[in-house]
Amino acid sequence: MKRVITALTLLPLLVSLSAPAPASAAQVEVTEAWVKPTIPGTENGAGYMTVHNTGELAVTVIGIRTDAARAAEVHRHIMTEDGMMRMTRVPKLVIAADETVTFEPGGYHVMFFGVKNPFKVGDTVDFEVLFEDADAVQVEAEVRQLVEPFNQES
Repeated sequence: MKRVITALTLLPLLVSLSAPAPASAAQVEVTEAWVKPTIPGTENGAGYMTVHNTGELAVTVIGIRTDAARAAEVHRHIMTEDGMMRMTRVPKLVIAADETVTFEPGGYHVMFFGVKNPFKVGDTVDFEVLFEDADAVQVEAEVRQLVEPFNQES
C-alpha cells in the first residue's frame, strides 16, 4: 500500500518531466515593430513587425494583448479569386523552427480595434504577442508614417 501511495505521489512529477517544455521568449524574437498613425476620425489602427522563431520547435501565435486598444488581433490580407483584396482574422499562426514571418502592409498585420488614444507619429504602442506554446513577448512599437515602397523622384 505504501508503494502505491508513493507512486501516486510521484506521478504528477513524472508526467510534468516527460511533457515537452514550452519554448521560451528567448526562442522567439520580435524586431522592427512599428504602428501606423491612426486616421483622424477613426478608432482602428494597424501594426507591423518581424517575428523570428529561433527555436527547434514550431511556435503558434494565438493573439495580441494591449492596453492601447479595446482589442487587438492578427489579420492578413488575401487576394480573392475575383481579384479583390480582403482582410481576414488569423486565429492561429504557426511559425516553424528557424522561420521568420514578416508583418507588413498588404500581408500579416496586427489590427487594433477601439484605439484609446490616437496613434501619433513619434509615440510608442506597447503590446504582447501571445503564443500557444511559448512565453509571451513584450513589444514596444514606434508610431511612424507609412513609407512608399518606391522612389517617386526617379
